[in-house]
Amino acid sequence: MKVFSFFGSSSSGKTTVIEEIIRRLHEKYRIAYIKNIPHDNLDLDTQGKDTWRAEKAGSYDTIGLSPTMTYRLTRKRTEIGEVIASLDADIVLIEGFKSFPTSIKFLVIGDESFLRFPHDFVIRANNSTYAGEAIIFPEEASRIVGIIESSNST
Repeated sequence: MKVFSFFGSSSSGKTTVIEEIIRRLHEKYRIAYIKNIPHDNLDLDTQGKDTWRAEKAGSYDTIGLSPTMTYRLTRKRTEIGEVIASLDADIVLIEGFKSFPTSIKFLVIGDESFLRFPHDFVIRANNSTYAGEAIIFPEEASRIVGIIESSNST
């Protein structure tokens, strides 16, 4: 199972990037999407929300993790490692877990202060003005897909 995390500031384009990756790969792979939700005020499966967007793009399994709940309607917090171990997926796309250690990390740049966190790749989306080396989204979306398909992350 390949695990990839996408993190960055609010409105940097994380969900849009992930949504496109799911669209491009869901017919070929079982893709799981895990969203870090920093609050317990959950509005599950609501049109336009990140989890809804992932499901509509073709996510095989969609999970939201808040401080005290797991969006599978389990009334307890499940740790992300336990959730990943329970998945029957080829590819796991994580949104918002910048410190998850066993993933390939994509920083979707918005606020450049996020450069201080370890990352393997930088994605520039949503018209970011970041001038450093980055994958330009959506123009280079196929490059992101290629990294995911060729990776051997566990």
